[in-house]
Amino acid sequence: MITEETVSHVAKLARLELTPEETQRYTQELSKILHLVDELSELDLSGSDLELDSKQPTLFRADEVKQAYDREHLMKNAPQEEDGFFRVPRILDEGN
Repeated sequence: MITEETVSHVAKLARLELTPEETQRYTQELSKILHLVDELSELDLSGSDLELDSKQPTLFRADEVKQAYDREHLMKNAPQEEDGFFRVPRILDEGN
């Protein structure tokens, strides 16, 4: 069961600011999702063939080296930067 405290905690870790209405809505939606997952786990799939169809050919494509991003452009979005990396607040204790 998902509680509003759990949703608030996860939102804090993700650095999201949720209104009380959003917290309540996400609590309900996540609870529904978990309930549906529980229902799926109860299905009897013993008579189902879960093997992949080996008659399907495996498709390959050539790897292409591309510049994925421009570092200078990305670093402009960093609230804090250190040695070319995003500096983020510590969320775990030293013992974890």
